[in-house]
Order: sequence, then C-alpha cells, then structure tokens
Amino acid sequence: METAPVAVGDRLAKAEIEEAFDTGFGYQISGINPRRDARDRRYVLLFATEDGPYDDDVTRGRFEYVGEGLDGDQSETSPGNSTLIDAVDGGIPVHFFYKPTDAKEWEYHGLVSVVDHEFEERDGREVIVFAMEHRSAEPDREPSGDAGADANAAADPPKLTVEEDRFVESRRRERDPEFVEDVRAAYDRTCVVCGRRRETPDGRPEVEAAHVYPKAERGVDEVRNGVTLCRLHHWAFDAGWIAFTDDYEIVVKDAPEREGYYEFKQLEGDSLVFPEGSSIRPHPDFVAKHRERHGF
Repeated sequence: METAPVAVGDRLAKAEIEEAFDTGFGYQISGINPRRDARDRRYVLLFATEDGPYDDDVTRGRFEYVGEGLDGDQSETSPGNSTLIDAVDGGIPVHFFYKPTDAKEWEYHGLVSVVDHEFEERDGREVIVFAMEHRSAEPDREPSGDAGADANAAADPPKLTVEEDRFVESRRRERDPEFVEDVRAAYDRTCVVCGRRRETPDGRPEVEAAHVYPKAERGVDEVRNGVTLCRLHHWAFDAGWIAFTDDYEIVVKDAPEREGYYEFKQLEGDSLVFPEGSSIRPHPDFVAKHRERHGF
C-alpha cells in the first residue's frame, strides 16, 4: 500500500478515512495505528493534532513524534512502537494525518519516513522519540541507471554489503541475560498459551522469555516474573489482548471492534500449558499486576 487511496491535501472525516483504507478505529482515532492490507502487507496510519506533544515542524520537513503509551515508561514491544521501529529500515509505508485544534476533519499529508528512534526522559518517565521526515522533504536521489534498461543487465554488479557499519545510540533497560535462558529452560522452551515449540533450521527456539510485570515498569529479572510465549502470544500479552487468572486460565480483552479479537477470543478459558511434572508457575502477584495494568 505504498500508493495511498487518498491524495495529499485531502481533508477527511473519520468515517471517510476508514472507508478509504478499509479499516476501523473503534470509538475514536488516536496516535499510531498499525494495519495490514488485503495482501497481509503492513502499513501505518499516523495521526497528530495541533495540541499534541509534537514539535512545530510536524507538518513539514523533519519532526519528532512521541511513541504510544500515556502512563509509565513506554515500551518498544507495544504494537505501534514496535511497528514504527521496524519502519526505520523502510518497507513499511507510514501515512500521516494532521488536524488543527478547531478542525473537524483530518488533512492527509502523505507518506513520512521513520529516520531514527531513541529513548528520552520526559516528565519523569522514559518515552520513545521517533525522528520522522515528510517524503516531500527528502532530497532527490540520483538515478541508479537508465530507467529503460534492465537493472539485472547492468555492467557493474550490485554491492551485497555496506562499506562500514552505522550505529544509532539507544537507551534500553538493562536485562539480565540469564533471565532469558532460565525462563526458557523452566518452561521447556514451549509457549504456555499455544503449546508450540518451534525452532529455526539451525535449532534456535522461537519461543521468547516474557516478563509478566514488564521491564518497562521496572519488573524484576527472575523466573517467577517470567513466562515463555511464542512471538504472536508475546505480542498479545504485552499489548493487553490476553491475561492470566490466578488459576492460570486465559482471559481475553473485550474489544470485538478490533482486528484480531475473534482469533484471540478462541483462547478464552483455556488453561496455560506447563511442562509435565514441573511446579514452575508465574507468581500470582505478578499475574495480578499484569491484569491490573491492562484493565482486566
């Protein structure tokens, strides 16, 4: 969806944006909205208002955009933030909309590029600040060759690697490397939600060690605050789609208007899958704090 179904400068009401992009926003539009098109390709609808936490250049050139998460430290694993981080390398279209304070409609400003991201401390919490740039402000690139020629027939072969590495400084909370291995071992490298135990062709486990009470909230690196989840269910757990009862059954957020709800709803009431003979469980205090944090 690199080409938008609307034109730069168009002013659209919420219903018109939903119709143009074949999507929904529930009660209202806000912030970062990761979406997938009919071919399962990712894209983002990004919204900013005049009275939001953005700099003066938000409608032109390069600007800063604060990530999602209104309370506590923001997390790189939340759906919107993680998608924008993935968009730093390009390949994920980010469509930008802006609304002045007194306006009733959103103005489409076209595609923006995500240039970089970093953690900053603002108002006593850590937020993710994305450096973005309107595509119209990007410098014209030199053509790579005769536009009518077959690129594969070029005399000079393409480079396979860059000449030097470029590094971007990013602040992250220190994570105990032993936590990951201890949790994976405790749960036999199996997702406790779906019971899957996938591996890469060279034997590396897909399952991830997830904090029950998150690192972004200064959750501790110990096995009782950990659980193993596949990548899908790790995302669903961190995003607040699913939570666990004190009896280790799955509960699902009641949000039928959101994409993914009916997929996760099938998990409602299922018991977590623990290794046979193991007494390891997430501590009830952490499980309760996770439910509280996500409004269960």
